[in-house]
Amino acid sequence: MAGNAGISLASWAPVSASKTEKQQVKLLLDCHIKKASVQALQRLCPDADVVHVADWRGGALRSAEDAEILQACFEENRVLVTYDQRTIPVLLRRWAAEERPHAGVIFGDENSVPPSEPGAVAIALSHLVTEMTRLDMTNFVRYLRRGK
Repeated sequence: MAGNAGISLASWAPVSASKTEKQQVKLLLDCHIKKASVQALQRLCPDADVVHVADWRGGALRSAEDAEILQACFEENRVLVTYDQRTIPVLLRRWAAEERPHAGVIFGDENSVPPSEPGAVAIALSHLVTEMTRLDMTNFVRYLRRGK
């Protein structure tokens, strides 16, 4: 192992990006969120790569299983934004038990940021995008809060 000095192969936990290094934020908005939220967020955060599931990969995953969408997001390092608090948390718990990583999930709920209000969704996401540019979002879960 003389050639591997200083290299750790057992590291699995996500790490923060350096304070000067900024990651491009990539988000996938699921079918519970109005497509107009994409354009609203792009106006607020022009450097973010935001796409709606209806348009992503030619719409091929529009009706896919949650696990397939989450895996595809991981392959692209794309954070899933969803209002599905019924099936996604179950999937995340199963993947955690299997030590299977995901690219991050942001949950919204009707009471804090209604998905039918694209402007409110965009403002709430814009606050998280600022935070996310400094972090590796692997296995992170965040919640939308109404923007001020």
